[in-house]
Amino acid sequence: MSEEEITLDSLKNPENIKLELSIEEIQDEKEESHLEYKKRLNKKVSDFTLEEKAHYNKLAQKKVRKEKKTEEEIKKQEDEDKLNNEKINNLYNQLFVLKEKFPEPLVNIHINKEMNLSTLEEKKDLIVKIITQKHSHNVVFESLLLLCRTGERTLDYFDIDTLEGYADNVSEHKDDISEILKEMIDMGEISTEMLTPQLRLAIIMSSVAVKTMEKNNDKKKNGVIADTISAESRHGEGGDTS
Repeated sequence: MSEEEITLDSLKNPENIKLELSIEEIQDEKEESHLEYKKRLNKKVSDFTLEEKAHYNKLAQKKVRKEKKTEEEIKKQEDEDKLNNEKINNLYNQLFVLKEKFPEPLVNIHINKEMNLSTLEEKKDLIVKIITQKHSHNVVFESLLLLCRTGERTLDYFDIDTLEGYADNVSEHKDDISEILKEMIDMGEISTEMLTPQLRLAIIMSSVAVKTMEKNNDKKKNGVIADTISAESRHGEGGDTS
């Protein structure tokens, strides 16, 4: 009885699932190397016929392609590992600096260089969240203070001085106001999700801008007053001479 011929269709049959090797792997297993082929022919390459030399070169090239592919895969993996290690080192250094800068709230957050990138990224998200929550009341207070100064300056442009000094008075009560803001944040009445580093930076820069405008306006006012006094003084001296 002849053996059943194995075809692609028969390989798809559930009965043949036990065949784990692909057709290509089976062929590679059976196919000899170019050195084995030369040894089997027991000839020098210079004595090969054209057909034998062509087959010999085909086997040799196939081996080179396999080795080249393996080298490329190794190089690719080495590059990926190097890049991954650089990311781990950079991230670890960032987190180390944050822990040094904010030791109290981050005392229970542990990091080390042996952690993988995914773990360190999770640590970073947690650390940023803790720092944001810890200092969120300051951000909210600066926001309130900025609104006070903006309102004060707006009225000042219309020569309405009823709120003059309001921002400074609010600033003097920072401790009391901050305690209330902390309670509101803890109770969820004030959301801290939007208090990103970018927003905090924008608030601080805006506050500095308003303060700079105040100083420049004060300089102009003082300059006008000084010019007025100087003019009156010169006018008075001139009147005495006459």
